[in-house]
Amino acid sequence: MKTKTALAALAVLCALFSAALASAQDVQTNVTYVCNGERLTVESCNIRDLSDTSTCMVGHPDTILANGIMKYTSETRGALKKLLPTCKQPSPEQVARAKAFEKKQNDLYAANEKKASAENDAIEARAQAVITGKKPRTPEERAMNRCITSGRLPASCTGNALLGGFSQMLAGVLPADSSDQSSAASVSGPNMAGVFQGAGGWRLDFTDAGVLVNCSVLAPNEERYVLDFKNNRTAIVINTTPKPLVLTLRADGTIVGPGPVVLDGVINAGYQSDGNSAPHRTYYDKNGMPLSSTTTSSEVYDVTGTRVAAPSANSSGHTVFSRKRVTCPAVNLSSKGASVGMQTMQTDLLKGMFGGDKGPPTPPGIRMHGIFAAPTGFSVQFFPESAILGCGPDAARAYPYTVVADGAKAVIQIAAPDHPLALAMNADGSLTPNLSGAYQVHGRTVLGQTDDGDFRFAPLEQTCNLAALTASKTIPSGGGSAATMTAAAGNRAAGANNGGGTLSTPEAPLGNATLSLVSALPVTPGAANPLAGHPYIILRDSYANSLAKGGVTVPAGASPYKFFATSCMSRTPECQKMIDAIKAASISVARADAKGSATLPGVPPGTYYLMISTRINNKGYVWGQAVQLKAGQNSLTLDQSNAAPLD
Repeated sequence: MKTKTALAALAVLCALFSAALASAQDVQTNVTYVCNGERLTVESCNIRDLSDTSTCMVGHPDTILANGIMKYTSETRGALKKLLPTCKQPSPEQVARAKAFEKKQNDLYAANEKKASAENDAIEARAQAVITGKKPRTPEERAMNRCITSGRLPASCTGNALLGGFSQMLAGVLPADSSDQSSAASVSGPNMAGVFQGAGGWRLDFTDAGVLVNCSVLAPNEERYVLDFKNNRTAIVINTTPKPLVLTLRADGTIVGPGPVVLDGVINAGYQSDGNSAPHRTYYDKNGMPLSSTTTSSEVYDVTGTRVAAPSANSSGHTVFSRKRVTCPAVNLSSKGASVGMQTMQTDLLKGMFGGDKGPPTPPGIRMHGIFAAPTGFSVQFFPESAILGCGPDAARAYPYTVVADGAKAVIQIAAPDHPLALAMNADGSLTPNLSGAYQVHGRTVLGQTDDGDFRFAPLEQTCNLAALTASKTIPSGGGSAATMTAAAGNRAAGANNGGGTLSTPEAPLGNATLSLVSALPVTPGAANPLAGHPYIILRDSYANSLAKGGVTVPAGASPYKFFATSCMSRTPECQKMIDAIKAASISVARADAKGSATLPGVPPGTYYLMISTRINNKGYVWGQAVQLKAGQNSLTLDQSNAAPLD
């Protein structure tokens, strides 16, 4: 994580916002000029640099891009100083309103800037606390630590916090949205993501606020939508006119619907002259397409197709849009090969500003947002790319997830490798887990950073009881207990994740012979124990015999450990066979704590085999020896003297 880079990015945002609020000295902002028949609005200028080479952001309300966003250009202050005096000037009333607005915004900004600066310092302190491995003390420090240790992009974690503070600053300055889209988007639950395109000009671009709908010749039009789960299908109901558009999201990720579809929208209706005496006229090119501004071409036509004189460069006017009803073909849309959507462009921009690494893209389709928490301290926090499973305020781990229709409900399937979890969404918006009992979260703590800026972690295993989750504004402040087991995630139904009853768990041990393992490996100052967080596995037979019983043939003279590694790195079919063989042979599993210690659930007395590996000074070691376990407590110290080198 590059904290200073992220903080610098916030400073850039603050500078841009300050420029947007303050008067631009010799260039008036937030008023409309009409230049060569096109409306221009100077939205902000660089107030730190008043030279003619500094830049201003100029909006072009008469030009709407394909993604539905108004066109913006960057113009130098010098160019605008030459251009604007030749344009139709804003009225005195417009200028007065703009100046009054700027003064009010500047006053609000000055007050909020102090708050933002204090929050910025606090965010940096929280990030530094995470980097140095200090125990988080405040809720904000805990949130930063939780995000980073969960496995999400550190840049995203810092950027989320910085943007949160920046948004609070803006909240007191920017006017409220009368449509309340921001609050609507913040409601916890399912939504859609991605762009879906198809024949007939169809394009659906899902955003936080709704969906941009394109069809035929229509310009993008933002509409609200809802998701409806019935009869094992997901319906997307878009609030279009004259009738709502009812579509089906299929299991293969495509969106289909009946046709033809009659749809109301808007189109570019051409260029219209301004002025009390000037006639209002719309101009077209030789192909009958409306012109959005004045043109240097002499081939200009009126609505009858008669060639007319092109409007003068000094004439004023604007692009007009008109309502239009079109008939579009049946809906058959796919996200494959679709262009980038507005939401993705915005997200990538923010990720780039706060660290550079974009990370995995948001999968198109149904996503979730919001925090859901149980009274036990268990929680799920959804992001576009992952879901963070949490136990209490600190232990958290992020995993990919999918959302599917199951009967009349949506089911969120969270792909935790050793304990997958499914959450059914109820009619009241709550989530019901498919499991009961204790669930272990493989959290981590930060020990510090390497010279390359990568984090060093140690395990923080916590167990919370599963229960119904409801929407929450915050992560639970308590709950959970320390744990070391990884294979068991609580009392599973019908032996799930315990080998059908053949894998010992803390809740259902297979015997009374337990084994405690302790690491005596040398530890470099400031570094984690080489066995910290590593899985400790007891096999019923030796590693080589376990593979053979699973139908795996290890080449003569080859190390079974190396054969396993090379096969899985090469993604050969043998890899899955070996994984299945080891699962079948495993009888007890645990994960080491930060010191490399763990106690495995009890097994019947007898002879078993270890399966443990690590790297010390970039050299591989394994412990695969036989261990004789007697009834009661057994112990073994792991060090280099009883380990076998791999290479």
